[in-house]
Amino acid sequence: MAKRNQKSKRAKRNKKGGEKNERSPVKKADLKQRPQSQGKKTVTEKRAQPPAKRRPPDKKAEGPRGAAVWVKKTAQFLREARVELKKVKWPTRKELFASTAVVIILVLIVAFYLGLVDFGLIKIIKAIVG
Repeated sequence: MAKRNQKSKRAKRNKKGGEKNERSPVKKADLKQRPQSQGKKTVTEKRAQPPAKRRPPDKKAEGPRGAAVWVKKTAQFLREARVELKKVKWPTRKELFASTAVVIILVLIVAFYLGLVDFGLIKIIKAIVG
């Protein structure tokens, strides 16, 4: 029973233009070349042609209207940025000082470590070369 329901659903989809299980058959008569005197192209010739290329619009043709669009987009961006900045949870003064102190301390520790490593490598290289 389940298989019948699936088949009927597929048939309904095919009628609506959804899922297509079969390719539309091409008639042999369509593939035959027509005489040159008619001037019409065959089905295979039509498929062989590349699509026509579009030219991009000229930017010079925009003129003052293009500038107005740019100003509108900029104003819209600034309004949206302002709305988003209102949603941000800004740190308190205490949190700001605490996180700044942590960053400064970690930077000093890493700088001291890299200085020691550099000093040690310089001594090792001088001993090998010198």
